[in-house]
Amino acid sequence: MGLFDRPLEEIRAFMEGKLASGEARLLPFTHVLPRAQNTQVILSEDTGLELGNPGMASRSLLLWDSDGMVNDGRIVLVGPDFREAPSSSLPYAQVVMVGGEFSDEYDCYRDLRDATYNLRLRGFMTRVFPGRQSVWCRIGKEALEAGFSAQMLGSALIQAVKQLPYVNAAEVLLVTSSREDIEKLADPADMVMDIVEALIKMYEEMNFDCEECEYLEVCDSVVELRQIRDRLQKEKGEGGGGGASREP
Repeated sequence: MGLFDRPLEEIRAFMEGKLASGEARLLPFTHVLPRAQNTQVILSEDTGLELGNPGMASRSLLLWDSDGMVNDGRIVLVGPDFREAPSSSLPYAQVVMVGGEFSDEYDCYRDLRDATYNLRLRGFMTRVFPGRQSVWCRIGKEALEAGFSAQMLGSALIQAVKQLPYVNAAEVLLVTSSREDIEKLADPADMVMDIVEALIKMYEEMNFDCEECEYLEVCDSVVELRQIRDRLQKEKGEGGGGGASREP
């Protein structure tokens, strides 16, 4: 069993169902260069398209698979590509799935998260709301007119996470179709958030009084979390004290 097996199963079922029905398409991976020197700031008057703004549905998921099931380089798009958008704003979900070896779960997840949010793509701005598992993006008018696409964004996400030494595969799902489609990802998104929050609590607090923990139910349902808890508890005992403070 893996840490994110349950949400991965639901995401894959959604993705394969959309491909089978013809509602999704596969986009080819391509190397994305050059990058901007700094994080992009795009004002509303310079915006060609918004993705997942607060008035639209938005989800952002990051999860890994340690069983070699990630389709490396695959980009799946459900809905219109950016230049096909029927309006200046689209609902948006991005799901980044990675494969590799994740020995320090806390640091690995933090590094992966930072990689997906610091793309520094020219003409592309991201604002993140981690507590809501959502992301709000802007594509500049010039970038959109020059051909900025879902293929480029998906490829950039794959490139970003594969720069990390413990990642050997990456796959991306992008959804721009409808609020209803994005809401179908709500359950796996909530599962991912619960798992990550439980993981962070274990690493940061090093408190293993499970009966008093608000994440008791999620830890009981995810075998990998219990294994991480047992390992950390053993390491704490061998160290003779609490764990060092770590930055989230």
